[in-house]
Amino acid sequence: MGKGLSERPPTARRRVVVVGAGLAGLAAALQARLEGASVVVLEKTDEARSGGNTRLAGGTIAVPCGSGPWEKAAYVEDLVAKAGGRCNREVVEVLAANALDDLSWLGAHGARFDPATPIAPYRVNAAHIAPAQFVGMPAFLDALRSSFLSMDGAIAHETKAKQLILSGQGRICGVRAVDRDGVVDYLADSTVLATGGYAANRELLESFVDPNAGAMVLRGASWLTGDGLLMAREIGAGLTHMGGLASLHVAAVSPENPRYGIPDHAVPYCLSVNLEGRRFHDESRGYVANGKALLRQPAQRAALVFDEKIKQQPRVSKSLATFRRLGLPVIEADSLAELASRMNVPPARFLRTIEEFNAAVEDGRALSADPPKAALAYKVMTPRFYAFCPLIPGITSTFGGLMINSDAQVLEADGRILPGLYAAGEVTGGLFCDDYIGGSALANCMVMGRRAGARATGRSAGPDATVRSVPEQQGALEHVGLGSDVLLRQNRPG
Repeated sequence: MGKGLSERPPTARRRVVVVGAGLAGLAAALQARLEGASVVVLEKTDEARSGGNTRLAGGTIAVPCGSGPWEKAAYVEDLVAKAGGRCNREVVEVLAANALDDLSWLGAHGARFDPATPIAPYRVNAAHIAPAQFVGMPAFLDALRSSFLSMDGAIAHETKAKQLILSGQGRICGVRAVDRDGVVDYLADSTVLATGGYAANRELLESFVDPNAGAMVLRGASWLTGDGLLMAREIGAGLTHMGGLASLHVAAVSPENPRYGIPDHAVPYCLSVNLEGRRFHDESRGYVANGKALLRQPAQRAALVFDEKIKQQPRVSKSLATFRRLGLPVIEADSLAELASRMNVPPARFLRTIEEFNAAVEDGRALSADPPKAALAYKVMTPRFYAFCPLIPGITSTFGGLMINSDAQVLEADGRILPGLYAAGEVTGGLFCDDYIGGSALANCMVMGRRAGARATGRSAGPDATVRSVPEQQGALEHVGLGSDVLLRQNRPG
C-alpha cells in the first residue's frame, strides 16, 4: 500500500481509472470521458469474455412507468418494499430520478431496445434489450465499448486489479494491477470500482452466506470473485448486506443450461410444483423468491406449470420462446394427468393440487389456496398443458457489497467517505435484500455507473442533478486537451 514499487514505471496519470467493463464500468467510463476526463478501463478477462454478468444477463432494465412524480414515487416504493425496507432509499430515489433519461442515453450510444412491458404485479416497466432475451447482450456491450473507444477511451484487457494505491494524504490515487507483462500502477485522480460480485468466490460464500453455499450451481460469470470488494475492504471500506441467504440471487433454472435456461418472466403467472406434486410457494412474489423456496424442496427439483390460456401472457410466451430457442425441454400434454406422468410426479396428488388451486381462484387471486397466491392467479384448465421441467436452484449474483452513498462514493463502516473512490453495480451492497424486481440490477448498473463516472470527474452532487446530456457532452469533447488525447491513444491496446 502507499506509493509502493512496481516492476515497471507507472502509466501516465489519468483523471479516472475504472475497474471492470460491464454495464456499470462502461457507463462510468463513457460518462467520465464525455465530461472531458482521460479514462482507462481495466478488465481482468480477454475482450471476448469481458462484461461480467452484464454479458450473461437476460437484458431487462427496470424503469418507472412514466416520467411523472407519481410514477417515480411508485417505482421507489415497490423497490423498497421488495427489499423489505432494508435498502438505501436514497440510492433507489436516484434510480427513479434518472433511469428513463439514462435509458435514452444508452440508446444514443448504440443500445437497441424492444418496447417496454409491465413487470407484474409491480408498478414498474421493463425495457428489453433487442432482439431477444440473452441474445442482445453481447451486441449491447460491444456498442457501449465502441462508443467509448471512438472517443479515445482506453481499455486494458487481461489486466487484473490487485490493490488500491493510497497517497500520503490517505486519498485513493490509482490501482496496482497485473497484466501479461507483470505489475503496473495505473495512477488516477479518481477510481471507480465496477468489478461485479463474489458469487464465484467459494470462500466468501461459505464465510458470509452459508457453509454449504459454495456447492450450489453457479449461473453467473465464473471469474466474479469479489476483487473490488476485497481491495476496498483492505483499506477500510465498509460492507453491507453480506450475511445469509438474503445476500444471494437464486433462481430456478434448467439443469441442462443453468446460465440461460431461466423461465424468470413466466414464474409469477404459473404454478410451481415439487416432486410430490404439491405447490410450495406464492409464485406472484417473483422468480428469486421462487428459486430460494426451491432450495427447501425434495431433491431441490420442481416444475413450472401453465396452460394454453396462461401461455398467451406476453411474459410467459417470452420465457417459452427462450427455452425453445435454446432447445431446452418444455413438457407438453393434452391432459393434466398426462402432464403429471411426463413430469414424473404422483398424478393423484398433482390433480388434487390443480383442482384445489382452481377452486381458490377469485378476481386474480387465490387467497384460500395452500399456499395462498396474492396476485396473477389464473385457473389451469385449458388444454394444452405445459411445464418447464425439471428446474433446479442456481446462484446468479450477489446482493451484498461495498457501502456507498447516493453519489456512488465508497464509505467506511462508520460512514466516512473514502476520498477518490467510487463504486457502482454488483460490487456495491445495500440496494437489494433477499429478493429484487427483475431488471433492477441492470438499472442499478446503468444509473449508478453513469453517476459514478460523473462524480469521479468532480461534477456537482445531488440526487436530482442532471448529468450532462449527449449533445452537451459532444460539445465538451471539443475542448479536451491534446495532451490527454495523445496519452489515451498511446495506451489503448492494439
